[in-house]
Amino acid sequence: MEKEREVSGAGSEERASEYTIVGVVSDSAELNRSVREIRDLGISKDDLTVILKREDPDESEPFPEGTRYIVIPNDKRGLEVPLGFALAFVLLGIFFVIVVPSIGLPTFLVFISLAAILLAGSFSRVGAQPILTDMEAPRAEAGQWNDEFEMGKVLIFAMTRERRLIRPMREILQANDADYYILEGRLEPRAVAQAVLHRAGPHEHGGSITGTQST
Repeated sequence: MEKEREVSGAGSEERASEYTIVGVVSDSAELNRSVREIRDLGISKDDLTVILKREDPDESEPFPEGTRYIVIPNDKRGLEVPLGFALAFVLLGIFFVIVVPSIGLPTFLVFISLAAILLAGSFSRVGAQPILTDMEAPRAEAGQWNDEFEMGKVLIFAMTRERRLIRPMREILQANDADYYILEGRLEPRAVAQAVLHRAGPHEHGGSITGTQST
């Protein structure tokens, strides 16, 4: 699949000649092959970013040395606070029912509603959406990328100023059964929320950015 369009807000004169190729690839051998072959074209370690989901955000990936990749934890971390508040609302509702029967039932229903909202929000799957929103990805495409990501796909963002590299990158993604999008402008993912940024290599290191944006 190919979609070409200019990214809103990324069309300054300084960046008018930059392009971003976005690949949506299966989390399998095709992923590693795609990353390796794109790097072999001459795409630098700072111009290629992979976004993937893992149970362990510190798990290393067999990408070429220096490759940036962002891991979104596929676990229940961060749920303790909203679940605690939900339980507190339920207990408060029960307390009012017992202590102040005249207003207890309406109050109980209010607290139960608040608890339900917290629980629903806690288990909502946001996937890669915070990262896509942070880098101002096109809304329609971002929604589709996030849906694919939640179904187990991995996102690859490759940036270049050399138009001649677009075709070989497209062919690499096609050969690995990946959907791809070609956009004008630079879309560079950053680790936000619970995501962890890594650099592949023997001395790999990562950093979690919680509630702030990396620089």
